[in-house]
Amino acid sequence: MTLTMMSTCLMGSTMARYVTEVTGSATAAVAAWSFKADSKDSVGETFTEIYLGDTTHREAYDLKDIAEGVIAPGTKGSFDIVIDGAGSGVGIDYAVKIAAGKDVILPDDLVFSTEAITADKPGSKLDDFSPSGTIDYAAGADSMKKTITVNWEWAFGEDDTAEENKNDNKSADNDWLLNIAITGKQTTPETTTATP
Repeated sequence: MTLTMMSTCLMGSTMARYVTEVTGSATAAVAAWSFKADSKDSVGETFTEIYLGDTTHREAYDLKDIAEGVIAPGTKGSFDIVIDGAGSGVGIDYAVKIAAGKDVILPDDLVFSTEAITADKPGSKLDDFSPSGTIDYAAGADSMKKTITVNWEWAFGEDDTAEENKNDNKSADNDWLLNIAITGKQTTPETTTATP
């Protein structure tokens, strides 16, 4: 009987403790990403082809000197690349690369620049031309829009000889294709020091 009572006492007493579980959640709004580019102000989903010989991209010349709609040594012009990051919740680092299309040989004296081409600022060949920059985050419809004007010039050499000018002669009566790639990447976030 004593054994039964001891057994009952031990079984009847159980260990007790309070236990509470609290649950919660973490939320975050993820920044939006929007990056578009075009050759005109009304940026769409596809890039509008740029034709260097048309009157909007080539300076006007006397029709006795050069036909409409073509380029040749001695001509120059410009075109725009419009980058639009509106709707993005982050800043954008952009890079523009223009390259000659397959089997296209550009003349040595065809240069490009984002500044006016002058004797002091002669421009660069496409291999050395790669505009880039940053569009800082800002709210508003047009606040993250950047227009890059690309100036081009095909120099006219008064003293060129057939041998010196062989690259220009190879370009005669050809169609050129220039491939344009505009890349946008999120800028690296930088922390700020909080002021107490």
